[in-house]
Amino acid sequence: MGMDGAIRGGVHTAQQHDSAIKHVTGRAEYADDITEPMGTLHAYLGLSEAAHAEIVSIDLEAVRTAPGVVDVLTAKDLPGSNDVSPVGRHDDPVFAEGRVEFWGQPMFAVIAETRDAARRAATKAKVEYRALRHVTDVAEAIAADYPHVIDPLKLERGDVGPALEAAPHRLKGSLRVGGQDHFYLEGMIA
Repeated sequence: MGMDGAIRGGVHTAQQHDSAIKHVTGRAEYADDITEPMGTLHAYLGLSEAAHAEIVSIDLEAVRTAPGVVDVLTAKDLPGSNDVSPVGRHDDPVFAEGRVEFWGQPMFAVIAETRDAARRAATKAKVEYRALRHVTDVAEAIAADYPHVIDPLKLERGDVGPALEAAPHRLKGSLRVGGQDHFYLEGMIA
């Protein structure tokens, strides 16, 4: 706010997004709009059909021998660690290994000559699951001493004890915040 009380800056002023005109006129170019070079291979993910389960067995032979398939990749085929977590906690695997934690978790990738061949081949996987006990309410999980799906991350800085003791006021209560996912304009494409 300026000395005269007027609001200054980006708030309360029209701001045009860099790509707004391209979006509203249909001229924005997305990865799917780019012509593919001849011989481009396509990948399609084989996704879990269980929400929280042990992978008892996975048979990918029919996937590997399907028409147009060049290769099938699993966690065993990845060089290095099967993890894409940003802080190295090993809690975000590229492909499920041993168990799945959510419906639609990637288990393998089919590499094929066409997108349709990869998609069709992925449906030929034979996976046997053993359902694991699950709890969908945090308070219920705490009361039942349910094991963590992912080890908790504890961040500490300073000594909170003396600071709380010296605080002139303390509030006590609970707060619930529902989950929310970020909305992407287009899917992740590499």
